[in-house]
This record gives sequence, C-alpha cells and structure tokens, in this order.
Amino acid sequence: MKYGPLLIALLLLAVPALAEVIPAPQPTGSIVYADNGTIWNISSAPFEWNNETAYNEDQFQIFAPIMANLTYPANLTNMSWSEAFSAANSLMEERYAFSGLKAVDWDALYQTYAPAVAAAEKDQDKAAYFRALRGYIYAIPDGHVSLLPAEGDFGAKYADIGGDYGVAVTRLDSGTVIVSFVANRSQAEQAGIRFGDVVTAWNGREILDAINTTSYIWAVKKPSTAEGIRLHQQRLLTRGPIGSTATITISNSTASLPRTVTLTAYDDGYANLKQTSWFLGIPVNDYGVDRSWEDILPQISNETVTVRTLPGNYTYIAVYNEEYDVYQPFKAAMQNAIANNTPGIVFDLRFNSGGDDSLAACFASWFVKKPAFYEYATKYDPGNGRFTTLSEAWSIPRADGYSGPVAVLVSPDTISSGEGVPMILNRTGRGEVISFYGTNGAFGMNNVQASLPLGLSLYFPDGASLDLNGTIQDDSNAGLTGGVSPGIRVPINEDTVARSMAGEDVQLTYALQWLKGQGNQTSASKPSLSSIPARKTSLDFTAALGALGILVMVAGRK
Repeated sequence: MKYGPLLIALLLLAVPALAEVIPAPQPTGSIVYADNGTIWNISSAPFEWNNETAYNEDQFQIFAPIMANLTYPANLTNMSWSEAFSAANSLMEERYAFSGLKAVDWDALYQTYAPAVAAAEKDQDKAAYFRALRGYIYAIPDGHVSLLPAEGDFGAKYADIGGDYGVAVTRLDSGTVIVSFVANRSQAEQAGIRFGDVVTAWNGREILDAINTTSYIWAVKKPSTAEGIRLHQQRLLTRGPIGSTATITISNSTASLPRTVTLTAYDDGYANLKQTSWFLGIPVNDYGVDRSWEDILPQISNETVTVRTLPGNYTYIAVYNEEYDVYQPFKAAMQNAIANNTPGIVFDLRFNSGGDDSLAACFASWFVKKPAFYEYATKYDPGNGRFTTLSEAWSIPRADGYSGPVAVLVSPDTISSGEGVPMILNRTGRGEVISFYGTNGAFGMNNVQASLPLGLSLYFPDGASLDLNGTIQDDSNAGLTGGVSPGIRVPINEDTVARSMAGEDVQLTYALQWLKGQGNQTSASKPSLSSIPARKTSLDFTAALGALGILVMVAGRK
C-alpha cells in the first residue's frame, strides 16, 4: 500500500464538494461498458483513455449511493493512549469487513492488549506503546490491518530484533529444518556450523515448536495465511536483542551425536535477513528499511514495469503494483511480446503491493479467452450499519490479447489487488501459478480509518471482494487459509535452497521449464480493440483532483 495518510485525509475532506460535482450513476441495463463508471465491462477501456483524471472521475461515482453517509477518518489524536485504543477497537468492531470470516473476538482482543497500552501510557514509553499496538494489529490475520507511523517505531523494532545470531534456518517440505545461511566470520561459522546442518532445537525447544512460537510482529508485509506466518517466524527465529544469547542444537552426517552451540546476537544492520528473502527471487533487505511502503521496491527495480526476453524468446514481465500509470508500459510489453511471437510469458507478481482492482481486472483481460467475473466490491455504510455492494468488475477478453501459456510467480508479498490476476488466471485455467508459496490472502477494500496519538494512522478494510455467488473471496479465514495457492509448488528442499542461496531464481527456472513443456502455443497479433469510448473531463472535477491527486484509496481500492 503506497498511499500516505495526508493524501487520504485531504481526499476525505473533499468528499462533500465532490459529491455535488458528480451525479449519481444511472443503471445501464446491459453488460456493455457503462460510461457512468460503475461497471468496467470492457475492462481495458478506462485505461486505454490514458487520462487518469477522467478515470478517477468515473471511479468516484461508484460511491454515490452511500456518499451522504460517508464519514471522515476518526481523529483520536487528542485522546489518551488508552482512550484512543478503546475507541479504535470499537471502530474496528463496527466496520471491519471480516470479523465473522476470521472469527475475531473484539472483547477478548481488547482485554489482552489494553493492559500493555495502559502500562506504556503510565511510563510514557512510546516504544512500548507502539509494540503493544503492533501486537494487537498482528493478532488479526489480515495483511491490510496495519499501522502507518509518521515518526517511525520509536526504536522498538531495533530493540527487539536488531541483533542477529549469524545463522538462518529453513523448514523443508519434509519437515526437517536446516541451516540455510551462515554469516562470514560469525560465531556460528567459527563454531563449525555449516549449510545443511539439521537443526533439532533452539534454546532447548524442539525446533518446529520454537519456530511456531516466535513473534512475527515485525514482519514487513504482514502475513495473512499460516504459511506466510511460518515463513516470517523462521526468518525471525534467529533474531534478538543485541547482546542476547541463544543456543542452537544441530546434527550432521559427520558427527555421531547432536551438539549445542551458544551464539551471541550482534548488530548486522539487518543485512543477514537479506539471505532469507530468496522467496522473492533476489536478496532484499526488507526488514532494514524505515519506510517499507516506499523503500523496498527500489532494491528490486527502479522501473514501473520490468520487461526482458528470456532464453527461448520467452517474455518476462514484472508488475509491482496496480496504479494507473502502470498500464501503458504493461500494454507496450504485451504488444511487443505478441509481435515477437513469444512462446510463453512469465508474469512476475512476487512483489506486487496492490492498488486498483479495475486495473488488475484489466491486466487479466489480456489473457482470458472468455469473460471472467472479477468481483463485487462492498463498502460499509455508516448510515445503515451494513456492507453495501457498490460495484462489479469483469475481465473481458481483448481482440488483441495473448493466447499462449502464462506462468505466474507469486509470494506472500503478493498482496491485495496484486492477488487479482493470479486469482483470475487460476480460475479460468489461463495461467499456472508456479511458486514456493501462495499469495498473502488480504483482498479487502482497504482505507485509512483513524488517526491515533503519536502520529499513527490505522488502516483496515471496511469492504470485501465477493465472488459471483456473493461469497467473500481470497481473504484468509479463521483457519488461516486463503489467497491464491500455486498449482505447481516449487519444492523447498536442500537442493533448491542451496541454489537459491547461490543466487539462482529457482522459481523462474521452474516457470521456464513448465513453459517449455507447453509446446509451441504462440499467439499471433490480432486486430486491436475498437470502439473504445472517449472521455471528457469535468472542469470542476479536474480542479478538485488537481489539489488531491489520485482517488484510488478512498474508492476502496487496495
């Protein structure tokens, strides 16, 4: 999620004025493109305009049915810390879209964390306050429920996990946990710990139990599923306060008995955590940044869309979010791939942070061969206390689309509308998801909901994405299952871990192998989409939008 609290606040302040400018949508009575903006039945049309202001104008009309009932984000900044926490909990209980799906007991949750908030307030300990709120937020398995700090975490993260013990561990598909990384010149290396050593215990606790009980409140992209949680728990197992000690019990083929080694945590600037980000395809220092929503992506790419030709003339396309200006470079990449008769496309969404569902539906329209339902989108209506369905989206095949095989790469960092394309391609059989892990499982309509003391902004989804039957789709449930799972799971074994640690993008290797097995299903270039309606921009709306920028987040996008 890339949209800051100032932008959202400005936009919501403008709601009454915009409501006067934009008329309520009229029913279309058909399944063709509705120029009033409520349904993108020709799913590429709004992006073919290449006019973001006109698009946002139409998007905003979706909210006309409940516009009069929309409220500002709650301003809790003048309350005490405890009062603000109580008010935020009540707000979430009222408006959170997935209380039933995730079986959230709001009273129990409040009672669990209120004492820690009160103790932090008594001591005026900002780090303890932030840590308590973070614990509360992470007790709700939803990557969209988050705190955006204006002043950082007050040193809490560094105090908790600033130290590294010089090793990393990985749980293999077999259930065995091995040492997957040993830092150069570390105590672990000096003690003779090596890659592939089997880890049987951590601090005297059986290793799987130790992983499963590790706190993951500092996970960067908050996980929503059981496998996403376990991934971050194993990454964080080998972190601790600088100077703290831990014991690791290991065995290997050369030793007759297990042995236990004591390690001391040292300050590595979070560098060693880069070695555990191989699920993204490259080492990324995701934990070590101050502003995760904007400081991680530059480590992966400085491009809006990354495109390259792979051996065998296969095309690689990586998309990192669904924002309006992404469409044109994506379109160019698709057109070039089709013109070059590429025998297959690798669509990399492993670091896709989401954005606009309409654009995700549009991306999918380049691949589907028949109309595919994307979603009904709901939003909480404070006027009647219910979740109201406001919009409908489809992926409509393009005349100039691609009909060849598509391998989709995802990860637990594939979140929000970033999960939409794999969902559609998986559902229609037009793509094969090939990855170590599934997507995040956070697909609701996310918004800033409250401002808390110390410059904290509370985000949570007050709307859901529904399938054609009106059932919540993709978001994880109380059993921590959800998201889009790989149709082909790349095995996590000693070989694939070793190759990943050596710098190979193993998931890409598997994707290419699968594409080669699909034969020569090339896609010829076809006539371009015709009769795309032109749009003119309201002068009043343009003036309002010029001061505010993008509308995507208030429109309930992800």
